[in-house]
Amino acid sequence: MTKGYRLKPIAASLLLAGMLSSPTVQAADEHWVQRVNMSGVVEVEYASSEDYEGKKTSDIAVATVEVNLEARINDKVTANITLLHEEDETDFSVDAAYLDLGLGPATVTAGQFVVPFGSFETHMLADPVTLEIAETGESALQVGGEFGSIHAAVYMFNGATQETGGDDVADQMGVHLAFVSEGKDSKMDIGIDYINNIADSDKIADYLQNDAGGPKSNNVKSYVPAQIIHANLSFGSFHFVAEHLQADKFADGEVNFKGKGAEISATNVEVAYDLSIAGMDTTVGVAMQSTEEAVALGMPKDKTMFAMSFGIAKYTALTFEYANSTDYAVTDGGTGKDATSYTLQLAVGF
Repeated sequence: MTKGYRLKPIAASLLLAGMLSSPTVQAADEHWVQRVNMSGVVEVEYASSEDYEGKKTSDIAVATVEVNLEARINDKVTANITLLHEEDETDFSVDAAYLDLGLGPATVTAGQFVVPFGSFETHMLADPVTLEIAETGESALQVGGEFGSIHAAVYMFNGATQETGGDDVADQMGVHLAFVSEGKDSKMDIGIDYINNIADSDKIADYLQNDAGGPKSNNVKSYVPAQIIHANLSFGSFHFVAEHLQADKFADGEVNFKGKGAEISATNVEVAYDLSIAGMDTTVGVAMQSTEEAVALGMPKDKTMFAMSFGIAKYTALTFEYANSTDYAVTDGGTGKDATSYTLQLAVGF
């Protein structure tokens, strides 16, 4: 289960190896400084792109600044805070803040975090289309745990979207279930997630509120359930990622496709390989992504990506990414044209 933030780059495995390795202090009478672990990441990017209309842009930006604090309050309670800044997108603010309460094999989580709907594993710099559509950050209550190889969680929250004419109550919920097995040189993570209202995802809730008619348009005639299945497999130096999102049909006039309610889906498939080049840990990956009936959300119909990441120093990665996106056809509400982007990122974890 992932809460709070997700490292997006292909370089995440290079950075995280040492970021969270500081020892957890158990003694309650130790100084508070010794019970707080801090980690973070800084990502600086040069990006050049050409959109569907042929307009070219380029920029240098501090793409991400994340600071993560974990405080071990006692042997049962942990407090977690994530501060996030994304230049031109997100002002420096609290991205996640939650408490974990250990109750034997189970953990109760309460606060603001990304609910476990979707795995969103990637070896690219850019978010996969599954994450762009489905990531859901909420103030929620969750009960979960790891029971051998079975990872499970259930959660509930009161989202921005409510059923028209219904009460403003915490009746959005979801279930996460995965089988996770790790060997010496292999890892298998296969799971399925369910949420009873994908209209509360960050992307769709923002669209309903700002693009579909105004600040009161974030109500839906009925909740729109969705499911995600994923398989993340690693065997030695080879890595395979597959994830598919399928949502039920929206009512007409909410999220539309060709004049009727959209039945949105998205798929991400990736293959990556680890190797050594000039003594540097290197990962090469390719991704094939697609969506169905998601043109209203500004999503591409198809997307092909290539990324190559070099561990140029300890906890430091240099990554290049190329992406080609194909828009929906004109008859489907798109342009039928292609867009391209090139990104070079320097990332440091601490």
